[in-house]
Amino acid sequence: MARRAEAVADLAPAAPLAADALPAAVADAVERLTELVATVESDADERVQGLLVDLLRAVDIVHRAGLRRLDAVLREADLRERVLINPEVRLLFDLYDLGDDGDRLRAEAVLEAARPYIESHGGQLAVLDAVGGVVTVRLAGACAGCVGSTATLRHVIEQALRDGLPDFERMEVEIVPERPGHVHVRSPSAQPASPPGLIQIDNLRRPERPTLDWRSAMPVAEVLPGTVRGVAVEGLGVLVVGLDGDFYAYRDVCPGTPLPLASGARLEGSTLICPWHGCRFDIRGGRRLDAEGSGLGVMPIAVVGAEIRIGVLRGGRS
Repeated sequence: MARRAEAVADLAPAAPLAADALPAAVADAVERLTELVATVESDADERVQGLLVDLLRAVDIVHRAGLRRLDAVLREADLRERVLINPEVRLLFDLYDLGDDGDRLRAEAVLEAARPYIESHGGQLAVLDAVGGVVTVRLAGACAGCVGSTATLRHVIEQALRDGLPDFERMEVEIVPERPGHVHVRSPSAQPASPPGLIQIDNLRRPERPTLDWRSAMPVAEVLPGTVRGVAVEGLGVLVVGLDGDFYAYRDVCPGTPLPLASGARLEGSTLICPWHGCRFDIRGGRRLDAEGSGLGVMPIAVVGAEIRIGVLRGGRS
């Protein structure tokens, strides 16, 4: 299907609410919601499915922000446990994973869809933390010099989080050094188990394994060390940077704006400086250096012979 709410967590509470603990009208509504999701998934056309996904993601963002703030206030006032005795309130908190470590568990469930691809290229992924839309992961075991390099796997992970978590802001990566090479093996597909309990309102699809299509971008000779080049790949602006014999690729926009970086961005050592606002980014990973905020959007990049190729992710939302 063309549009997907990919790998949104389908987590149950640690102690799922029994149906008879809820008022009859609420229990009936939960059951009806499950039926409607199944109907839309099997019967509606792709346009309707896509519109519904966008609608539910917007509802999720609005509700989750308010409920998170309410949860924080209740914790500060030491009233949380008293309020959660009410089954209707407990239902909402369970639906939005507001228990301890809920955000990290959501991120882990979302990344189950990308894990087979990562493992097939020798990568090992662990979610270390998730707070306020910032997900911290550890990536180890990726190979250097192939299409499964750390930069490629990072892009797959970030795109899965962006598609699967409506409140995702940015990813921070703890990288274990790459290995010089490995034998690629196909990992068996690992679909997360469907635990008993309540569904997430925006979980309308089963996770789909992401794939990368590689497109020729430019000759290696056109990206000299210390230079910044812009190129369009399937209509997407890409920034390619050469540094100390390595190549890095990012989306060609200053984060949060439509302004292209290729129109005047410069390097100072390993720091990329935005020509519009003076924002500073670490070219080895894209992290913002001068202030809190989103980093550069990583794009998969590989060198094949004398050619630089850019990977276009398939299987997420279009």
